[in-house]
Amino acid sequence: MRVLLDLRNPVEKLESLHGMHGLYPPMAAKTSVRKFDPSDAIAVITGYRRQQFPLERELAFLGFVAWMLFPMKAQLVQTAQIIGAANYFIHLPKARRASLVRANPYFSQELFAKTLLTFPLGDTFSMEFESAFNELANINELIEFFMICPIEKRPSLLKALHFIEKGGFVPADVNESDRNAYKRSRSTLKVSWVNYAIAGPFIWSAMQTNYEFITRLSPDLKTTIDRVEKFLAKKHEVMEFFELARFCQVRLIPRLDERSRSRFRFLEFPPNVTLVDVELSELDSAQTTILKDYRPPKLIDKD
Repeated sequence: MRVLLDLRNPVEKLESLHGMHGLYPPMAAKTSVRKFDPSDAIAVITGYRRQQFPLERELAFLGFVAWMLFPMKAQLVQTAQIIGAANYFIHLPKARRASLVRANPYFSQELFAKTLLTFPLGDTFSMEFESAFNELANINELIEFFMICPIEKRPSLLKALHFIEKGGFVPADVNESDRNAYKRSRSTLKVSWVNYAIAGPFIWSAMQTNYEFITRLSPDLKTTIDRVEKFLAKKHEVMEFFELARFCQVRLIPRLDERSRSRFRFLEFPPNVTLVDVELSELDSAQTTILKDYRPPKLIDKD
């Protein structure tokens, strides 16, 4: 049987032939994968910027979750997006796979192959996500201190370290003999601060609301796809999460010292993520006492 091609649209006709006979592979996306930009990801996730290719919003969200947990590991974040793309690819109908390969750079065979050859994790993503739990708890408490400490008390990182080390966030109903298990060392907190400060507002937002599941969305888990789809389908929840993070960042930055403000490059939010006001709890009497006990380190004169 002869098949006539309409040369006015040869790409479409070649793809049609591929569907009938499997003679030609689907054309790969011309767009290359760019370096992950968390601010741009927010714009895509919240709908401020339109998608440039199918599933860009979903993969931007998976990349953003990985960035929250590993903000200093750019290669890991990009790999998380590609692993997420592979997860989608496996669980989508075959009819949709070809169009994704044509339009979305994350689905190219070359990129999949390179990712497997340069995989930055010695173990699975899910185990790496689990291992980040302590770091998330550390940065959440550091950010929480800056959120609830009255501005007239001049909150600082040193005061936060003192407050947390002395059990400022240990629940009041915990027995005295068990309180040490809840305390965190200054050295551990400092490392978490350096690694996670810019992601802190988003981690804090997840921990303060019903969105803690976001920090467990490992891109290699089958359940992740369903959770991402359900979350992104609820526009008000997406916006609430980012609006709370913006509130946190806006409140945090003026409370930092000049060195920290120049050291960390916090994210820019798109205009559609509005600035909301949130009512926060105040320090109780026990917490106020811990803060009063803070003494700044003494400077040692050098001869």
